[in-house]
Formats: sequence, structure tokens, C-alpha cells
Amino acid sequence: MLSFSTITQTVKELVAERYPETPIYMNRVPVGFDSPSFLVELGPVEMLDADCACLELKVTVVVTAFVEADDYHNSHVPDLMQRMAVVQELFAVEGLRVEDRVLHVIANKGNCQFDYAEASVTFQYQDDRPGGEDWPLMGEVNVNMKGES
Repeated sequence: MLSFSTITQTVKELVAERYPETPIYMNRVPVGFDSPSFLVELGPVEMLDADCACLELKVTVVVTAFVEADDYHNSHVPDLMQRMAVVQELFAVEGLRVEDRVLHVIANKGNCQFDYAEASVTFQYQDDRPGGEDWPLMGEVNVNMKGES
């Protein structure tokens, strides 16, 4: 199966291409983190049944933008909106190439607050069901072609 870490790392690399001088944190931000910066983290993951050997996955990655804040932790909202829009534009495409696959972008939502802005991007793809390679091979099959009992 494609790892969620690989997906979030690919998202981080795409954001880093657009903002090469900006720190990008993964999963958590440290105390006293730099601003402006980004945080890339895994959001909700949904696994649905596709068939006996395959799963349909919907994986959300959240990219949070931070800019300089004042003493009350309020940021310049227009700067946050701009960063959110740019990140959303990075994913306003049909799919994201991750290793040897292209993950289909099915949702791209932005949310701007007073001290941060985030873009939640949901990718959809199919992958092998875990453990399928260990299943025993089918044994004997009896087929009645003439309709006789």
C-alpha cells in the first residue's frame, strides 16, 4: 500500500517548490516556531470496499499557513488569504503524482482564521487490500455447464 507519509511528503515538496525560503513543518510545530511558515499534516482517512482485493481510499492532507502575528496572536488576514489561495491553486489540478501513481484530487477546501489559514486537500485512489498476497490460492472448482444437478 502507498504510505500516508509518502503522500504528505509529496505535498510538502510541492509547497516547498512554491515557497522555497519558508519553513515547512511536518505533523507538529515546535514552541516558538518561525513565521511565516507552513504545517503539513495528515487529516481524515477513509477506507472503502472496492472489491475483494482492493480498497478505495480518500486521504485528506491539511496544509496550514502562518504569518507574523501581533501581541494578540492576530495575523494580517489578507496575507493569510493569499497564502491559502496559492496553496489551493497548487492542487487545482486533476491529480498529484506520488511515486508511480497519480492520486485524483476530489476536494480542495480553504479556511481562513485570524491567526492561520488552512487548505484541506482530499485525494482518492485505489490500493491493494492489506494481506491479500498471503491468501491461499483457490483449490478445486466444480462447474456444471449443462445445468444438470
